[in-house]
Amino acid sequence: MRLEQLTYLIAVHESKSISLAAERTHISQPALSSAISKLEDELGVVLLKRTNVGAHLTEIGEQVIIIAKEVLNKVDEIKSIAHGDSIELNGNISIAVDPSINITVMPEILTTFKYNHPKVNALLKVGESNNILRDVQAGKADFGIILKTDAFCKSKDINYKELFSDEFVIISGIHCEMTMGSSTMTLNMALSLPILLYNTEYITNCGVSSVLQKYGDLNVSYRVDNLEMMEKILSQGKTIAFVPQFMADEYVKSGIIKKITLSDTHLEVSVILIWLNRHHLSMVEKEFIKVIKAVCSKRM
Repeated sequence: MRLEQLTYLIAVHESKSISLAAERTHISQPALSSAISKLEDELGVVLLKRTNVGAHLTEIGEQVIIIAKEVLNKVDEIKSIAHGDSIELNGNISIAVDPSINITVMPEILTTFKYNHPKVNALLKVGESNNILRDVQAGKADFGIILKTDAFCKSKDINYKELFSDEFVIISGIHCEMTMGSSTMTLNMALSLPILLYNTEYITNCGVSSVLQKYGDLNVSYRVDNLEMMEKILSQGKTIAFVPQFMADEYVKSGIIKKITLSDTHLEVSVILIWLNRHHLSMVEKEFIKVIKAVCSKRM
Protein backbone atom coordinates (compact mmCIF):
# COMPACT_ATOMS: atom_id res chain seq x y z
CA MET A 1 0.00 0.00 0.00
CA ARG A 2 1.34 3.41 -1.01
CA LEU A 3 0.34 6.82 0.30
CA GLU A 4 -0.45 8.10 -3.19
CA GLN A 5 -3.03 5.31 -3.57
CA LEU A 6 -4.85 6.68 -0.54
CA THR A 7 -4.56 10.20 -1.96
CA TYR A 8 -6.11 9.05 -5.25
CA LEU A 9 -8.92 7.23 -3.45
CA ILE A 10 -9.74 10.37 -1.46
CA ALA A 11 -9.69 12.46 -4.65
CA VAL A 12 -12.22 10.14 -6.30
CA HIS A 13 -14.38 10.24 -3.18
CA GLU A 14 -14.37 14.04 -3.22
CA SER A 15 -15.05 14.52 -6.93
CA LYS A 16 -17.24 11.41 -7.50
CA SER A 17 -15.40 11.01 -10.80
CA ILE A 18 -12.22 9.17 -11.78
CA SER A 19 -11.54 11.56 -14.66
CA LEU A 20 -11.99 14.68 -12.51
CA ALA A 21 -9.90 13.13 -9.72
CA ALA A 22 -7.13 12.42 -12.22
CA GLU A 23 -7.24 16.00 -13.46
CA ARG A 24 -7.05 17.38 -9.92
CA THR A 25 -4.17 15.09 -8.88
CA HIS A 26 -2.32 15.73 -12.15
CA ILE A 27 -1.92 12.16 -13.37
CA SER A 28 -3.54 10.31 -16.25
CA GLN A 29 -6.93 8.72 -15.77
CA PRO A 30 -5.62 5.18 -16.55
CA ALA A 31 -2.77 5.62 -14.05
CA LEU A 32 -5.14 6.70 -11.28
CA SER A 33 -7.61 3.92 -12.03
CA SER A 34 -4.77 1.39 -12.09
CA ALA A 35 -3.41 2.60 -8.74
CA ILE A 36 -6.77 2.17 -7.05
CA SER A 37 -7.31 -1.23 -8.69
CA LYS A 38 -3.94 -2.38 -7.32
CA LEU A 39 -4.98 -1.17 -3.86
CA GLU A 40 -8.22 -3.15 -4.17
CA ASP A 41 -6.28 -6.24 -5.25
CA GLU A 42 -3.89 -5.86 -2.33
CA LEU A 43 -6.72 -5.50 0.18
CA GLY A 44 -8.92 -8.11 -1.51
CA VAL A 45 -11.97 -5.85 -1.50
CA VAL A 46 -13.82 -3.54 -3.89
CA LEU A 47 -13.49 0.08 -2.80
CA LEU A 48 -15.22 1.84 -5.69
CA LYS A 49 -18.41 1.32 -7.64
CA ARG A 50 -17.52 2.45 -11.16
CA THR A 51 -20.47 3.49 -13.34
CA ASN A 52 -21.06 5.49 -16.51
CA VAL A 53 -22.15 8.46 -14.42
CA GLY A 54 -19.31 8.47 -11.88
CA ALA A 55 -17.55 6.54 -9.14
CA HIS A 56 -18.75 6.02 -5.59
CA LEU A 57 -17.35 4.30 -2.54
CA THR A 58 -18.61 0.90 -1.53
CA GLU A 59 -19.60 0.28 2.08
CA ILE A 60 -16.10 -1.00 2.87
CA GLY A 61 -14.68 1.91 0.90
CA GLU A 62 -16.51 4.32 3.19
CA GLN A 63 -14.78 2.73 6.18
CA VAL A 64 -11.38 2.76 4.49
CA ILE A 65 -11.62 6.42 3.52
CA ILE A 66 -12.02 7.48 7.16
CA ILE A 67 -8.76 5.74 8.11
CA ALA A 68 -7.04 6.95 4.94
CA LYS A 69 -7.66 10.59 5.91
CA GLU A 70 -6.34 9.92 9.40
CA VAL A 71 -3.21 8.30 7.94
CA LEU A 72 -2.48 11.28 5.67
CA ASN A 73 -3.07 13.69 8.55
CA LYS A 74 -0.55 11.76 10.65
CA VAL A 75 1.96 11.86 7.80
CA ASP A 76 1.56 15.64 7.67
CA GLU A 77 2.12 15.80 11.43
CA ILE A 78 5.31 13.74 11.12
CA LYS A 79 6.60 16.07 8.38
CA SER A 80 5.76 19.10 10.50
CA ILE A 81 7.61 17.69 13.52
CA ALA A 82 10.62 16.72 11.41
CA HIS A 83 10.97 19.99 9.54
CA GLY A 84 9.08 22.59 11.58
CA ASP A 85 8.75 25.93 9.81
CA SER A 86 11.44 24.92 7.31
CA ILE A 87 9.33 22.28 5.56
CA GLU A 88 9.21 22.81 1.80
CA LEU A 89 5.68 22.28 0.53
CA ASN A 90 4.77 21.50 -3.06
CA GLY A 91 1.67 20.58 -4.99
CA ASN A 92 -1.37 22.33 -6.42
CA ILE A 93 -4.37 24.14 -4.99
CA SER A 94 -7.48 25.04 -6.96
CA ILE A 95 -9.52 27.95 -5.69
CA ALA A 96 -12.49 29.82 -7.13
CA VAL A 97 -13.26 33.36 -5.95
CA ASP A 98 -15.94 35.99 -6.35
CA PRO A 99 -14.79 38.94 -8.52
CA SER A 100 -14.98 41.31 -5.54
CA ILE A 101 -12.37 39.14 -3.81
CA ASN A 102 -10.28 38.73 -6.95
CA ILE A 103 -9.62 42.44 -7.42
CA THR A 104 -9.13 43.27 -3.74
CA VAL A 105 -7.63 40.70 -1.35
CA MET A 106 -6.63 37.90 -3.72
CA PRO A 107 -3.42 39.51 -5.05
CA GLU A 108 -2.03 39.77 -1.50
CA ILE A 109 -3.16 36.23 -0.65
CA LEU A 110 -1.47 34.73 -3.71
CA THR A 111 1.78 36.70 -3.48
CA THR A 112 2.13 36.09 0.28
CA PHE A 113 1.51 32.37 -0.10
CA LYS A 114 3.85 32.10 -3.10
CA TYR A 115 6.60 33.88 -1.18
CA ASN A 116 6.25 31.41 1.70
CA HIS A 117 5.80 28.33 -0.48
CA PRO A 118 7.29 28.95 -3.95
CA LYS A 119 6.86 25.34 -5.13
CA VAL A 120 3.08 25.32 -4.65
CA ASN A 121 0.95 26.26 -7.66
CA ALA A 122 -2.37 28.01 -7.01
CA LEU A 123 -4.92 27.55 -9.80
CA LEU A 124 -7.41 30.42 -9.72
CA LYS A 125 -10.87 30.76 -11.26
CA VAL A 126 -13.10 33.83 -10.97
CA GLY A 127 -16.86 33.44 -10.91
CA GLU A 128 -20.14 34.52 -9.36
CA SER A 129 -20.70 33.19 -5.83
CA ASN A 130 -23.51 30.74 -6.61
CA ASN A 131 -21.55 29.39 -9.57
CA ILE A 132 -18.52 28.83 -7.31
CA LEU A 133 -20.70 27.05 -4.75
CA ARG A 134 -21.73 24.56 -7.44
CA ASP A 135 -18.09 24.08 -8.50
CA VAL A 136 -17.05 23.26 -4.93
CA GLN A 137 -20.01 20.92 -4.48
CA ALA A 138 -19.04 19.13 -7.71
CA GLY A 139 -15.41 18.78 -6.62
CA LYS A 140 -14.11 21.06 -9.38
CA ALA A 141 -12.43 23.42 -6.89
CA ASP A 142 -10.76 22.70 -3.54
CA PHE A 143 -11.92 25.99 -2.05
CA GLY A 144 -14.19 28.89 -2.81
CA ILE A 145 -14.23 32.42 -1.43
CA ILE A 146 -17.74 33.72 -1.95
CA LEU A 147 -20.41 36.06 -0.70
CA LYS A 148 -22.72 34.26 1.72
CA THR A 149 -25.80 33.82 -0.46
CA ASP A 150 -29.23 32.24 0.05
CA ALA A 151 -28.07 29.32 -2.09
CA PHE A 152 -25.17 28.71 0.27
CA CYS A 153 -27.44 28.85 3.34
CA LYS A 154 -29.58 26.10 1.80
CA SER A 155 -26.61 23.94 0.79
CA LYS A 156 -25.48 20.78 2.54
CA ASP A 157 -22.12 19.08 3.17
CA ILE A 158 -20.18 22.36 3.05
CA ASN A 159 -17.68 23.58 5.64
CA TYR A 160 -17.10 27.30 5.90
CA LYS A 161 -15.25 30.01 7.79
CA GLU A 162 -16.47 33.58 7.88
CA LEU A 163 -13.64 35.87 6.78
CA PHE A 164 -15.15 39.33 7.18
CA SER A 165 -18.41 41.26 6.82
CA ASP A 166 -19.38 44.29 4.75
CA GLU A 167 -22.45 45.84 3.17
CA PHE A 168 -23.76 46.41 -0.34
CA VAL A 169 -23.51 49.87 -1.88
CA ILE A 170 -24.26 51.26 -5.33
CA ILE A 171 -21.76 52.17 -8.03
CA SER A 172 -22.38 54.17 -11.19
CA GLY A 173 -20.50 56.24 -13.73
CA ILE A 174 -19.42 59.65 -12.43
CA HIS A 175 -21.48 61.32 -15.19
CA CYS A 176 -24.59 59.19 -14.66
CA GLU A 177 -27.62 61.54 -14.75
CA MET A 178 -29.67 59.17 -12.57
CA THR A 179 -27.21 59.55 -9.68
CA MET A 180 -25.82 63.00 -10.43
CA GLY A 181 -25.14 64.99 -7.28
CA SER A 182 -26.09 62.10 -5.01
CA SER A 183 -23.87 60.41 -2.46
CA THR A 184 -26.80 58.54 -0.88
CA MET A 185 -30.00 56.98 -2.17
CA THR A 186 -32.99 55.06 -0.78
CA LEU A 187 -33.22 51.38 -1.62
CA ASN A 188 -36.59 51.79 -3.35
CA MET A 189 -35.17 54.53 -5.55
CA ALA A 190 -32.17 52.35 -6.44
CA LEU A 191 -34.36 49.36 -7.31
CA SER A 192 -36.36 51.51 -9.73
CA LEU A 193 -33.23 52.23 -11.80
CA PRO A 194 -31.72 49.98 -14.50
CA ILE A 195 -29.42 47.48 -12.77
CA LEU A 196 -26.34 45.65 -14.04
CA LEU A 197 -25.65 42.21 -12.53
CA TYR A 198 -22.42 40.22 -12.59
CA ASN A 199 -23.25 36.65 -13.58
CA THR A 200 -20.99 33.89 -14.92
CA GLU A 201 -23.67 31.49 -16.10
CA TYR A 202 -26.86 31.58 -18.14
CA ILE A 203 -28.73 30.87 -14.89
CA THR A 204 -30.20 34.27 -14.02
CA ASN A 205 -30.41 33.95 -10.24
CA CYS A 206 -27.13 35.17 -8.76
CA GLY A 207 -26.17 36.02 -5.19
CA VAL A 208 -26.76 39.77 -5.48
CA SER A 209 -30.15 39.38 -7.16
CA SER A 210 -31.30 36.91 -4.47
CA VAL A 211 -30.61 39.59 -1.85
CA LEU A 212 -32.27 42.42 -3.76
CA GLN A 213 -35.38 40.43 -4.75
CA LYS A 214 -36.43 40.36 -1.11
CA TYR A 215 -37.14 44.08 -1.39
CA GLY A 216 -38.99 44.20 -4.71
CA ASP A 217 -38.78 43.50 -8.42
CA LEU A 218 -35.52 44.23 -10.20
CA ASN A 219 -35.12 46.29 -13.35
CA VAL A 220 -32.20 44.30 -14.77
CA SER A 221 -30.72 45.94 -17.84
CA TYR A 222 -27.46 43.96 -18.23
CA ARG A 223 -25.90 40.69 -17.10
CA VAL A 224 -22.16 40.44 -17.74
CA ASP A 225 -19.36 38.09 -16.70
CA ASN A 226 -16.42 40.44 -17.17
CA LEU A 227 -15.33 43.17 -14.76
CA GLU A 228 -13.78 45.33 -17.47
CA MET A 229 -17.04 45.22 -19.43
CA MET A 230 -18.93 46.00 -16.21
CA GLU A 231 -16.83 49.12 -15.66
CA LYS A 232 -17.20 50.29 -19.27
CA ILE A 233 -20.99 49.88 -19.23
CA LEU A 234 -21.32 51.68 -15.91
CA SER A 235 -19.15 54.54 -17.20
CA GLN A 236 -21.72 55.17 -19.94
CA GLY A 237 -24.13 56.39 -17.26
CA LYS A 238 -27.17 54.28 -18.19
CA THR A 239 -27.20 51.78 -15.33
CA ILE A 240 -26.11 51.14 -11.73
CA ALA A 241 -24.77 48.09 -9.90
CA PHE A 242 -24.90 46.77 -6.34
CA VAL A 243 -21.54 45.56 -5.04
CA PRO A 244 -19.87 45.09 -1.64
CA GLN A 245 -18.38 48.32 -0.32
CA PHE A 246 -14.80 47.00 -0.41
CA MET A 247 -15.22 46.28 -4.13
CA ALA A 248 -16.74 49.73 -4.73
CA ASP A 249 -13.73 51.35 -3.06
CA GLU A 250 -11.51 49.57 -5.59
CA TYR A 251 -13.65 50.70 -8.55
CA VAL A 252 -13.62 54.33 -7.38
CA LYS A 253 -9.84 54.42 -7.84
CA SER A 254 -10.37 54.41 -11.62
CA GLY A 255 -11.76 57.95 -11.48
CA ILE A 256 -14.72 57.08 -13.72
CA ILE A 257 -16.86 55.26 -11.14
CA LYS A 258 -18.46 56.68 -8.00
CA LYS A 259 -19.93 55.10 -4.88
CA ILE A 260 -23.40 55.79 -3.49
CA THR A 261 -24.49 54.49 -0.08
CA LEU A 262 -28.00 53.43 0.86
CA SER A 263 -29.60 55.99 3.17
CA ASP A 264 -32.43 53.92 4.64
CA THR A 265 -31.11 50.37 5.06
CA HIS A 266 -28.02 48.24 5.49
CA LEU A 267 -27.72 45.26 3.15
CA GLU A 268 -25.14 43.24 5.07
CA VAL A 269 -22.97 40.70 3.29
CA SER A 270 -20.49 38.16 4.63
CA VAL A 271 -17.42 36.90 2.79
CA ILE A 272 -16.79 33.22 3.51
CA LEU A 273 -14.31 30.48 2.68
CA ILE A 274 -15.98 27.20 1.70
CA TRP A 275 -14.92 23.59 1.05
CA LEU A 276 -16.62 20.20 0.98
CA ASN A 277 -17.11 18.28 4.20
CA ARG A 278 -15.65 15.22 2.51
CA HIS A 279 -12.61 17.12 1.26
CA HIS A 280 -9.40 16.12 3.06
CA LEU A 281 -7.35 19.18 3.94
CA SER A 282 -3.70 18.59 3.09
CA MET A 283 -0.84 20.39 4.81
CA VAL A 284 -0.55 22.68 1.77
CA GLU A 285 -4.22 23.60 2.00
CA LYS A 286 -4.06 24.20 5.75
CA GLU A 287 -1.18 26.64 5.16
CA PHE A 288 -3.18 28.33 2.41
CA ILE A 289 -6.14 28.79 4.77
CA LYS A 290 -3.82 30.43 7.32
CA VAL A 291 -2.73 33.00 4.72
CA ILE A 292 -6.32 33.65 3.61
CA LYS A 293 -7.45 34.26 7.19
CA ALA A 294 -4.44 36.48 7.96
CA VAL A 295 -4.98 38.72 4.92
CA CYS A 296 -8.76 38.93 5.36
CA SER A 297 -8.46 39.69 9.08
CA LYS A 298 -7.14 43.13 8.09
CA ARG A 299 -10.65 43.97 6.82
CA MET A 300 -12.51 42.93 9.97
